[in-house]
Amino acid sequence: MKEIVVIRLSSLGDVAMLVPVFLSFHQAYPDLKIRLITRERFAPIFADLYFVSIHAIDSGQSKLSLGKLIHFAIQLSFSKPKFLLDLHDVLRTKVLRNFCRLFGSKVSIIDKGRAEKKALIAMNGDKSKVLKTTFQRYVDVFQNAGFPFELQSIFLNKTEIKDHKKRIGISPFAKHASKEYSFINTKLVIEKLANHLDFEITIFGKGDREANIAKDLAASSPNVKINIDTMNLTEELKLISSLDLMVSMDSGNGHLAANYGIPVLTIWGTTHPKLGFGTYSQPLTNSLFPDERIYPQLPVSVFGQNIPQDYERAIDSINVEDIYAKILQILH
Repeated sequence: MKEIVVIRLSSLGDVAMLVPVFLSFHQAYPDLKIRLITRERFAPIFADLYFVSIHAIDSGQSKLSLGKLIHFAIQLSFSKPKFLLDLHDVLRTKVLRNFCRLFGSKVSIIDKGRAEKKALIAMNGDKSKVLKTTFQRYVDVFQNAGFPFELQSIFLNKTEIKDHKKRIGISPFAKHASKEYSFINTKLVIEKLANHLDFEITIFGKGDREANIAKDLAASSPNVKINIDTMNLTEELKLISSLDLMVSMDSGNGHLAANYGIPVLTIWGTTHPKLGFGTYSQPLTNSLFPDERIYPQLPVSVFGQNIPQDYERAIDSINVEDIYAKILQILH
């Protein structure tokens, strides 16, 4: 069976966004296999895709030294992949693809649209533009390698739990503060939801800081649970796949939930889906944005860092009642 090597090393959200692309590719080319070069910790995301094999670049290590990278590149090039698709285009992947080129691999590279994105986030830039999605940019790499296909609405299988509860995931954290709804407002949303006794709410996060904040968010609410560093990724994905709704900042958990066809309500801050990072197959109505009358220059960041001071807390202009009402609308 012919094999295509695909490289995407990080981050969690960007790697998770490969799933609908791979599923759509498999629909068009059922006899082809994908060998994905990525971080070992991301392997469970693709566990249900039998046509995808994981070639871990790090073997669980968080840091990848130059020596180990070159050794990996040499071993990869010796396997002489016919097609190598670089969906990351960073220094590490350039090393890998250039070694493979020397051995005759046909290399196709993602166009991240860096200049377009820079222009869109510029103050007084043209904010009306909607850029190509990351999903389509991934597909374009396959197309350039000679494998055209269209994105399809195909999802991973959910975990069905038969009872009368509504399961809501809350993912209130992000890498950058400008993408996190304030603690006070988040707590108000959770308290409103916790008043519904048929709602089971789970807060998702990672690390000590987020765990401590989550304890305060969940205080005095027996139907609010915390899932932070209590499960491995396989177990966490099973939990996510049982949800009726994921409420997420612009972060990885929203993409993980969308892969199962679960409704995702995204709370946007200084970033915006028009930059191409919206969750898969979700209507724009499942997004809430800061008040554009106060913050007319949004988006002002691609990833949430290096933002104008006046826009740091733009996300808090989103009304608690609007979030609560949208959650009820999606659930009912």
